[in-house]
Amino acid sequence: MTIKKNGTEFSDDDVIRSVKSGNIKNFEVIVNRYKRRIVNFVYRMIGDYDEAQNISQEAFFQIYRKIGKYKENSTFQSFIYTVAKNITLNYLKKSKRITFFSQLSAKGEGEYIPSGDITPDEKIQKVERNKMVTRGLENLIINQRLALILKIYLGFSYKKIAEVTGWSQPKIETLISRGKVNLKNYVNLQGKGVKDV
Repeated sequence: MTIKKNGTEFSDDDVIRSVKSGNIKNFEVIVNRYKRRIVNFVYRMIGDYDEAQNISQEAFFQIYRKIGKYKENSTFQSFIYTVAKNITLNYLKKSKRITFFSQLSAKGEGEYIPSGDITPDEKIQKVERNKMVTRGLENLIINQRLALILKIYLGFSYKKIAEVTGWSQPKIETLISRGKVNLKNYVNLQGKGVKDV
């Protein structure tokens, strides 16, 4: 479902205004725009795809309930990720799961793909490297994980990370910097070097 005006797709704010004015079915546009991204974000945090889908559904339910609180002078994307982040962190606290994600990323996003053909040995090394990085990520504190996901894997700016987390830019920079150092230290302790994590 896409809403268009004069051939141009409506912005998130246009759709939200429509929903607020009583066109409840138009919320499906928001779900269609963000569902895959939110599922992948949650999956990166918890490592369980089925549970990520459940949490994402809960996130959209909460977003719909809180839609009246959304102010158009902020970005709707930040609003959505903030709600999804809060529900995910609550899930991690309740389940006491400190897992990250079983693969470096869903559907290959965020992975380094060497140019040209790679040998079977190089493929094995890459798989082993990803497993080692994943185990290292599992050992990071949650705030460092979250900062690395938002900055490195999702490509958010510091401003957008601040909108989602409520952290200051210096705190974000510190979390990312310490997260990278801790990740590299963990991997190096395991006897494998990681470059450009």
